[in-house]
Amino acid sequence: MAGVTLNAVRKDYGTFLAIPELDLEIEDGEFCVFVGPSGCGKSTLLRTIAGLEDLTDGQILIGDQDVSDRHPGERGVAMVFQNYALYPHMNVRQNMGYALRLAREPKSTISQKVERAADILGLRDHLDRKPAELSGGQRQRVAIGRAIVRNPKVFLFDEPLSNLDAELRTRMRLELSELHQTLSTTMIYVTHDQVEAMTLADKIVVLRAGRIEQVGSPLELYDNPVNKFVAGFLGSPSMNFLPATMTANGLQFADLDGACVDFGTEPTPGKVVMVGIRPEHLEISEDGAPLPLRSVEQLGGVTYGYAILQSGEEFCVDLKGRRDIRAGDTIRLLIPPSRALVFDADTELRIR
Repeated sequence: MAGVTLNAVRKDYGTFLAIPELDLEIEDGEFCVFVGPSGCGKSTLLRTIAGLEDLTDGQILIGDQDVSDRHPGERGVAMVFQNYALYPHMNVRQNMGYALRLAREPKSTISQKVERAADILGLRDHLDRKPAELSGGQRQRVAIGRAIVRNPKVFLFDEPLSNLDAELRTRMRLELSELHQTLSTTMIYVTHDQVEAMTLADKIVVLRAGRIEQVGSPLELYDNPVNKFVAGFLGSPSMNFLPATMTANGLQFADLDGACVDFGTEPTPGKVVMVGIRPEHLEISEDGAPLPLRSVEQLGGVTYGYAILQSGEEFCVDLKGRRDIRAGDTIRLLIPPSRALVFDADTELRIR
């Protein structure tokens, strides 16, 4: 096992700068998730750690070894891709042990490692089946087993659950979490799905345009985002954002029928800010500002109402499971000052 250190890592493709300059420390045994929108550089960064992309500049350490210029096979990493990449003519046992066979390991050693990985992944009864006889989740477990048998210092996952349906994704998230607890090996996981990031990670790295926006635990980023981008990216449904103007009495919201909230901060009268509030933190009260609902989603255990504000922004509120509210109804909302976050409208950095 080993941690991963990135020192001033830079990657460009001619005139296109994919990763401007990046520093990151991933602790030994940590489950670290790179998350961000498409094109943010998360897969490029993962492939650079794996050695599948050459560094333009900087240094990559795995443990205490500088692997910046080493061949992928010499870095002590194993990678699991979105595409299972299994050999269709081989059975599960042969697929999982293929890399060991190429390395000319003894048959007894290969068999022992394959069977151990199969036990961990619940594949013992499928070792003699071909990939075509397996479900999508089972195929992905075979791909993970192929990585386990190599006993790597670091596991690298590049959106491994993207091809699975919703139910399988949920099940595989649980299995990956249990796998990490069992192996206690450093894992780096790339996804655009913030639910995967929140449920799997010890540490989340939020990326945008090749730059790190924030690093921290899931709840730290959820509760204390440093800017509007991180606040809006993490959370499902997303955080609501309301334009507001600072006055001597607090923040004035034009979109909520003149609602005004005192946040207890030193005001700069006339300054425009953005106030973020999560759907579950809004309060329904007769004393609140009116909000006509455009649509309502009944999900059984939770109910969400949606509205379009005067500014054109979509607004979502957790209706606390109330099933008597319908599309077209008007509810009245309060914004608890202790739950709301204030962002500078120009820089998008958090003010409080």
